[in-house]
Amino acid sequence: GNITSAKVMTDSNGRSKNFGFVCYSNASEAAKAVSDMNGKIIGSKPLYVALAQKKDDRKSHLANQYLQRMTQTRNANMGNATQYMPNMQTAQTQQPLQSI
Repeated sequence: GNITSAKVMTDSNGRSKNFGFVCYSNASEAAKAVSDMNGKIIGSKPLYVALAQKKDDRKSHLANQYLQRMTQTRNANMGNATQYMPNMQTAQTQQPLQSI
């Protein structure tokens, strides 16, 4: 796409912070860059490309993604989980418990 500006972020000594920003002339070109470039290997590392977000918005989004993954993992593992059930009657059979 048509790049209108690009900036590599640097520290106070002028060394790259290993991230930057690229602006395109329109949104469709930016979206194409994200889909085409995200995950490409540069050197030995995968490139992460996404639309720019404010830091707080990005942190919130990542936290929500993490919680969703943890919930999915927890739910997937619940089928094989052993449950502790105190105060069971000794005459209780396995059949009624399996219907819970």
